[in-house]
Amino acid sequence: MPDKRQTIREAFLKAAFSFLGYIASCDGVINRDEVNRLKVHMKKMHLSEDEQRSALHLFKAGTTPDFNASQALQEFRTSTTPKLIQILLVHLISMARADGYMMEKELHALQWVAREVGYNSIVFNHLLKMIYEQDQLALSLNPPQPTQQDTYSAPSKEQAKEHKNASPNSRRPTTNHNQDLLKAYKILGVTAEMTEDEIRRTYKKLASQFHPDKLMSQGLPQDQLNATTERFKQIQAAYAFIKKYRSIYTAS
Repeated sequence: MPDKRQTIREAFLKAAFSFLGYIASCDGVINRDEVNRLKVHMKKMHLSEDEQRSALHLFKAGTTPDFNASQALQEFRTSTTPKLIQILLVHLISMARADGYMMEKELHALQWVAREVGYNSIVFNHLLKMIYEQDQLALSLNPPQPTQQDTYSAPSKEQAKEHKNASPNSRRPTTNHNQDLLKAYKILGVTAEMTEDEIRRTYKKLASQFHPDKLMSQGLPQDQLNATTERFKQIQAAYAFIKKYRSIYTAS
């Protein structure tokens, strides 16, 4: 009898690579850059040579006119968990944005996939915005040529002390730090108007969805956990930033 986690792993990889091909073929052309990105992605996932050949075969199968996307999604849904369905969607969105932008046809294909797995347009757009902000944070933390404007920075001790000792009417957020706080809100999918309790509940729910240990126990492939762990760390960092500096930079 096959191991359940191995079965889920194989189902995830099958869905991931076949739908990467499906989405990449939306414009009718598979270019060299898309194939090269796929190969780089496979190496990052530490796939064996046999798995890489299988992944490339699945990718190509997803690009063909006779690929039955509805059936493929149904098969995946019956062999996995709701959390891993979301991780698949996050994975597909991230890969579609790997070159820095997303074509309209790719977006439409992703919207269709989201609907097929039970995500309405509001939930999908919310997820899309969070992924965008998380990717922007990752880029700002590891830019080719970092600048002060791009970094996700916390205020210095001196600045924090000045704000703490200032009168309420004189406490005003600096532009850069206020932008950092807004970034953190967007990463969690919350707003400045929400209460601390609402933000905490949202964070806990989001952290639970991306927690590596929980996803591993549900069968997410080890090689896919790396990307998920990075998102989990970004979520943690954003919440820690909000907790520490929300009262300083939102005081009026």
